[in-house]
Amino acid sequence: MILTIFAEETNKKRHMHFVLSYDLGASGERRTQIENQIEEILSPYRHVRRLTTFYIVHITVVSEWDTILSRLSELSQSITESFHFIMSPTMPTGSRYNGILNRGDWDEINNISNL
Repeated sequence: MILTIFAEETNKKRHMHFVLSYDLGASGERRTQIENQIEEILSPYRHVRRLTTFYIVHITVVSEWDTILSRLSELSQSITESFHFIMSPTMPTGSRYNGILNRGDWDEINNISNL
């Protein structure tokens, strides 16, 4: 009974978001190719890129965070260039970001963090 309740709780859809930031030791066409692979990994999820290598990603279950971590790790191991990244813990809907951006740049960030 307890295991059933736990399984139901972990599979419930909850809106959350997290930060992904990375350093990539590639330039030119090769950098574009690798960044396209990163975009492909993130494409199933609503996300916004407001700084050069800084994304905010919206997910609905924690397993999506795990999937992204796994796929980015696989990418890092499959290329010869250095690719280092950090993923923040998930944050619940309503968590706010602060910083200095143009006024219009905050709209999509606020939309993702308030879903």
